[in-house]
Amino acid sequence: MPLSAVCKASKTAIEGFTASLALEFAPFGVRAKAVEPGVCLTTNLAAGATNGASLDELVPAPYAPWAKKAVGDFTSQGLFTKESDVAGAVWRAVHDTTGQLRFPAGSDAVRLTARRPPDERAPTDPEKPDCSTGG
Repeated sequence: MPLSAVCKASKTAIEGFTASLALEFAPFGVRAKAVEPGVCLTTNLAAGATNGASLDELVPAPYAPWAKKAVGDFTSQGLFTKESDVAGAVWRAVHDTTGQLRFPAGSDAVRLTARRPPDERAPTDPEKPDCSTGG
């Protein structure tokens, strides 16, 4: 069970899909935006994803120490996304006229976005072409 690989791959796929939609629909005046929330503890995602099973039941024994540390680091971080953070990011995305594609929601998501390589932080960088504007 590759914990972070599956999560990162799916998020990257969503970003690419959203960027493609933005490019394809721009001629019709339709904008596509990606709201990217961080960890929101109230969604209970882990319980739904694991169907109530413990990590020991889901992860092969050799992988368990790494998985337990990863999950522990994930849930013990000091920054989390609140529902109001997501609502605010949706509002900003809906009202945005700059062509920004990605809208991090929550202080943890903002921190992760800042850690990305500069070419992946765009389209907030006005010097880099933005798929949502066809540039």
